[in-house]
Amino acid sequence: MVILDVKRSEKKNEFLYETTVKTGVSDLLKELCEVHNLRLKVLRLAVTCKELAKHGPIRPEETRGISDDLSKVTELDVNAYGQPTNPDEHGMRTGCPPPPEVAEVLSRTAEEAEAAVSVELVAQKRSLDKQTCQMMIDNMRGAVMIAYPAFHRLPVYDPTRQELEDKEELDGVTDLQAVLDYATTNLWWAGKELQVGKTLEEYVGRNEKTKIVAKLVPKSAGAPVREPRVDEATHKAMLAHYYKKQEEQKKLQADEDDSYLDSEWANPKALKDALVAAGGPSLGARVADDALNLYIRI
Repeated sequence: MVILDVKRSEKKNEFLYETTVKTGVSDLLKELCEVHNLRLKVLRLAVTCKELAKHGPIRPEETRGISDDLSKVTELDVNAYGQPTNPDEHGMRTGCPPPPEVAEVLSRTAEEAEAAVSVELVAQKRSLDKQTCQMMIDNMRGAVMIAYPAFHRLPVYDPTRQELEDKEELDGVTDLQAVLDYATTNLWWAGKELQVGKTLEEYVGRNEKTKIVAKLVPKSAGAPVREPRVDEATHKAMLAHYYKKQEEQKKLQADEDDSYLDSEWANPKALKDALVAAGGPSLGARVADDALNLYIRI
């Protein structure tokens, strides 16, 4: 299987996808856009589910952001949904979450969904597909149905309900809303745009054990920026190494002390002292011995 490291301009929107060299570029591009959009939907739904479990449904638009003190001087009832049990400090939600045991299930399901589509899967060399994304959406749908059966007491304007009913607002303001349209997206690899109508084999060859870095780019954006020659971890290690060397060089330049002359390695008589310490005879003793031997011979 050919492994595609699919990227956008944002590092957080990266995932691995498996395919074959016989796959057409048109079909591959459509599948990648679907996986990308489903992955963003999972992340959006997980965020709203955790907020729903923590602070309950979102308030009506006219009461959002209004505090309890401000509500005293207006005719708007910020607690129309019910008396808050866990108030939202930002005043965006009702503060009436589901029961604790149900809220715990909702939060845990959302966290599992986030982990299943996380960008950390790239480092773990785990690929992503449409089935996994859809399964996470179904799991969160089930958790929401436990807390709000048939969406009972869950307003139609709540983001969680809108996501589950496919009525979410996608204005592209945030990264999680940056969905891609297959018809207006190009697939790039190695500085080349993969042409619709060709197969992946015409670009990467027949070897199925291939890994390539591909980028999904809107047609209006032009060619993407090339990948750096070194990865992020290596780049950080290089910066740390050169910074350490630079600091050591600064210390050497600032140190004008000649105290190193007192060190043992700087002693010019170190060799002589070492020979004497080794237990060898002194010069005077050797001269006396030579004189005594000469007198005996005479």
